[in-house]
Amino acid sequence: MILSALYQGRTRTPARTSSASRPTTLELIEPLYKKAPHLTLYTPLCKVRDVLMGCNYLVSTNGRRLSSVVAYGDDSIELTWSVPERAETLRNLIVQVKNRVPTLTFLPVMETGRTKWNEELSLQVLGRCFRAIYEGPKPGPVSVPAGLRILTVDPEKDLPTLADLMNSAYPSLPRFIDAERLAVAARAPSYYADGWFFLCDETLARPIGAAVCGYCGETDEGFIDWVQVLPRFRGRGLGVILAREAIRRLAAAGCITVSGSLDAPFAVGELYADCGFGQFRQWSILGQPAVARAPVSGATA
Repeated sequence: MILSALYQGRTRTPARTSSASRPTTLELIEPLYKKAPHLTLYTPLCKVRDVLMGCNYLVSTNGRRLSSVVAYGDDSIELTWSVPERAETLRNLIVQVKNRVPTLTFLPVMETGRTKWNEELSLQVLGRCFRAIYEGPKPGPVSVPAGLRILTVDPEKDLPTLADLMNSAYPSLPRFIDAERLAVAARAPSYYADGWFFLCDETLARPIGAAVCGYCGETDEGFIDWVQVLPRFRGRGLGVILAREAIRRLAAAGCITVSGSLDAPFAVGELYADCGFGQFRQWSILGQPAVARAPVSGATA
């Protein structure tokens, strides 16, 4: 998901026209992203492309290559990036942006293990994410237990069922997605029809799990967006089946990445590690304390 969809209540920054002497943030990030997709963003570049076109940026370089980037808009920071050994430089860049953007809404920061970023910047941790890249062998056919069946999602008729399953997978959360939002995703350039599929229970005649994957042709990246199993069916290895089937369906991509929440009630990072993902990077989503933020019209809880 794009960041502004995850953390609503911010004002979209108007797109700025690039000049010959100053590239846009997107132009700056794209070649870097292709070289280090596991380091750069916790969401695929194609999902934040429109946002990055409207961002300013600050950069640090050792004279030969970019080492740190902070891209920011009028009221939020949209991404941070740094090679691990340049974490101090990244911190300084973030402080500079924070001084320029006093109404900061949220800030994704790659964790280095040396700094508690929320304490450093007096921000709350709104969530924690991870990102990893597939390092395993080329996958073969996935073994599915008797009574279960994998079916590709039909975007013409299955989106309400998919939305209900995704919401039911998180019973403690408000309903967060509907068929209309899934229809928008199915029209996006990164939509990959073969990457949307159900795991169905033939006895119950209904899906009990699902996966949603995408593909970005410009960076040749396949990515896993969602792997969900209904709560009552967890603990049976079904999430691993869905993840391995997703890897199989994305196998032709130049790289396969996954990002997700570290705050989920189950160890989702361990699931992907068991499936062959490595080079894990962790991110913290930081934001202003609630009492410091003015109410925004139309914001959702």
